[in-house]
Amino acid sequence: MKKIERLISIVMILLQKEVVSASEFSRLFNVTKRTIQRDMETLSYANIPIYAKYGAEGGHALMEEYKFDKRLLK
Repeated sequence: MKKIERLISIVMILLQKEVVSASEFSRLFNVTKRTIQRDMETLSYANIPIYAKYGAEGGHALMEEYKFDKRLLK
């Protein structure tokens, strides 16, 4: 899977689920957690409002106000 495909997939997953851990993403995409962290940085640089939640129930999440027009991907 190419990086751009993984980045779009990450956004689509975060739109469906409230919080996803880096471990879960790394297993899903068969990459390291460090790669997922770099992907999150890339998405953040692209002004996609991703933030980290810390603790036992932590992971990555999108801000509630974020709206994504899925028609852009067609």
